[in-house]
Amino acid sequence: MQNIGASFIMDIYSCRWGHKDPYTLTKTENGWNISSNKFDSLESDKHGNPGIGKVLDTESIAYPHDIGYFLSDLWDASQLKTKEETQKLFNQLAEWISTSEETKPNFGPLHV
Repeated sequence: MQNIGASFIMDIYSCRWGHKDPYTLTKTENGWNISSNKFDSLESDKHGNPGIGKVLDTESIAYPHDIGYFLSDLWDASQLKTKEETQKLFNQLAEWISTSEETKPNFGPLHV
C-alpha cells in the first residue's frame, strides 16, 4: 500500500482564533490517524470518523457535512498518487473547509 505512514497537513482557518492551524492526517492501513494542537492522536476510519469531527467540533469550525466521503476518496487516491500529489488534494480540501468556516453567519449577541 502506498503512502502508509505518510502525514498530510491541512491548514484550516478558525474564526474563533482568527488564523489557520495545522491538522495532521497520517495514513494508516485502515484509515487515518488525526492530530491537532489539542489532540495528539485520534485513530479514525477512511472517512475520518470519529477524529475529524471531534477535532473540528472542538474548535467550533464549520465544515461540510460530507467531508468523510472526500477523506475516503483521498485515502483511495493516495494509493496511486505520490505524497506530493496527495498533499495538493489535501490543500484543496483544507481550502474548502476554511471557506465554509470563513463564510458562516455570526449570530452571536455582539454581532446581531
